[in-house]
Amino acid sequence: MNLDTLIKEITPLYNSYKENAKIIKGTDAIKIMWEIGDLIKKYLKNNNIAPHTLYRQIYGKSEGTKNIEQKSYLTREFLSRSFRIRNIFTSIEEIEEKLPNLQRFITFREAMPFFDNPKYKLLGEDMENLLKILNSENSRKALHQVEELQKTYIGIKNPRNQRLKELEKDKSTFVDFYNYIYELSKKTGPEQKELLSSLGISRELLNIISQKTIALTEDGLQFPNTSLEPLFKIPKWGDYVKLIEKYKSQSNPKLVRRFRRVIHPIRMINLGEMLHNLEQD
Repeated sequence: MNLDTLIKEITPLYNSYKENAKIIKGTDAIKIMWEIGDLIKKYLKNNNIAPHTLYRQIYGKSEGTKNIEQKSYLTREFLSRSFRIRNIFTSIEEIEEKLPNLQRFITFREAMPFFDNPKYKLLGEDMENLLKILNSENSRKALHQVEELQKTYIGIKNPRNQRLKELEKDKSTFVDFYNYIYELSKKTGPEQKELLSSLGISRELLNIISQKTIALTEDGLQFPNTSLEPLFKIPKWGDYVKLIEKYKSQSNPKLVRRFRRVIHPIRMINLGEMLHNLEQD
């Protein structure tokens, strides 16, 4: 199987997931991503390349000088998450056995470190309790309980947190924009298009903001070079794109890493995906 064939096999699964993202049951979402992860796993084995190299090859655009042409809309984060799911579960049947009643994928996504991170992986009775939470019919309560587990197992306080107070303004800017885009994403497609058009925000700009947002999630991801300065004077958007441009200009990754401690990378990925999914021609 060559790269183009792999992309062609993944694309219909990805489209099915995206088209039904708002209504699909969590269990079914994981099964689709498992299938994608299985294709990735087989390709990696047959071609002897690293996962991150493959993700760059599949997506292409803004992922480095060797891959500047965008080859697909299959983002690095989605592919990476699908591969993780394939490594967590040995089969579709195991997903159905362990998570038969998962209501929302986001709940599982938040719980993923408890499945595959050596530092936080839960075993025995602790894992059984987590599975009960994930299979709860009350998805809102389940998500809250998973967040409480994060605080217990992952949210370890550190004296260095004092320096994070310097980033409170940036945190507030991110949260305000996140909430704004979240509300915008709940509007109908025509309403989104009308608002974005009135602001002069094109599909190209949305994709650039999305990519720059996701590039904040880990070291080594390349920021698109296109400047967002034309958006600086637009309410809500201006403050946020100034924030992105500030972090893009950092030669030392320390400040960006510190920002990830006040805004979890999952939230950055969520925002990037919401921006990418906004309706605009």
